[in-house]
Amino acid sequence: MKKLLFTAFAAVLFMTSAYSYNPPAGGEDFMQLASPANLSGAKSVTGGALFDAGADSLLVNPALTAGEQRVSLNAGYTFFYSSNAFNSKQIASSFQTGILIPFKLFIFNGYINGTFVPFEEMNLGSSLNFKASLSKEISDKLSVGLGAGGGFSWGGETSWALYADLGAFYKWGDLGILKDFRIAGSLLNLGKMYSNARVGLDGTYNSTPYPTLVTLKAGAAGTILDTDIAKIGLGLDFTIPCFQNFIVDMNAQIAFKNAFFISIGEKFNMAELIKGRYNLIPSVGFIFKFSFDVKNNQYLEDNGWSQSEMTVAAGYKNLYKTVHAVSAGVDIDLGMADDEPPQITVWDENE
Repeated sequence: MKKLLFTAFAAVLFMTSAYSYNPPAGGEDFMQLASPANLSGAKSVTGGALFDAGADSLLVNPALTAGEQRVSLNAGYTFFYSSNAFNSKQIASSFQTGILIPFKLFIFNGYINGTFVPFEEMNLGSSLNFKASLSKEISDKLSVGLGAGGGFSWGGETSWALYADLGAFYKWGDLGILKDFRIAGSLLNLGKMYSNARVGLDGTYNSTPYPTLVTLKAGAAGTILDTDIAKIGLGLDFTIPCFQNFIVDMNAQIAFKNAFFISIGEKFNMAELIKGRYNLIPSVGFIFKFSFDVKNNQYLEDNGWSQSEMTVAAGYKNLYKTVHAVSAGVDIDLGMADDEPPQITVWDENE
């Protein structure tokens, strides 16, 4: 056993020393920029400070959606503006769309992302990205997930990516003053990542593959205030890309009547801060949930979808001093969540 641990440790050290760390700015989480929820950290590895899982949750943890009961549709768009006059283009964009479908044995997620950001200070080029995942509840508390993804990148050199993701999610329950305490972890980017040369953190066209191979995420979240009027939650994530960098994501959310949410996120990316690439201005997102009825539609009535829920969101983040991101998104959950446990009658009292 000692020999096995020593061998594994030596392999990690060799990989770390042989692999210089120089991804493009924003390369670690560029697919998380296409929606207000992800932009503000509201969908972290634990599902955010106040738990919410949807079709795009597989970006950080494919296990998060294991408890979902309804078909869910997602769409998001982010507009980027760079005030750097030296850029040939000062406007960029990113979009996403996804679907979540519950089956008896597992939950299926499908996701498509397009990112088109050619800025000098955030040189991500153009890419189309695809992801899919399966998640399952092992018990009332533990869920696991498996995902796969890939894509094609262009704008300068072309490249392709193909990889797998693993995730686990555990509902702890109450822990001291924290309610709904959750812990989770995921192992992402197990495969080939984008390797086209772009402007890296050091300012040269010598970037390393992005997002980084073998990225470990772990986090915890819980509710510190829960009343009929308001809820307040806190979440903390740690990300270690191939033992090359250390990233901390902090998210705070407040909800009023479980309808209007304010989400504030802060990211500490050690490598980007050292290189002077990142600022510490927090991101902010505004989320509004409501139910709606569709009448005189037999197909929706037959599927129990005539009454459904919609979530609309908007967010803003000042990324790299000169790069600003404004985002909007919508989620539709078909049908209403079943919060009532099944009632079992042993005998009829009238008999």
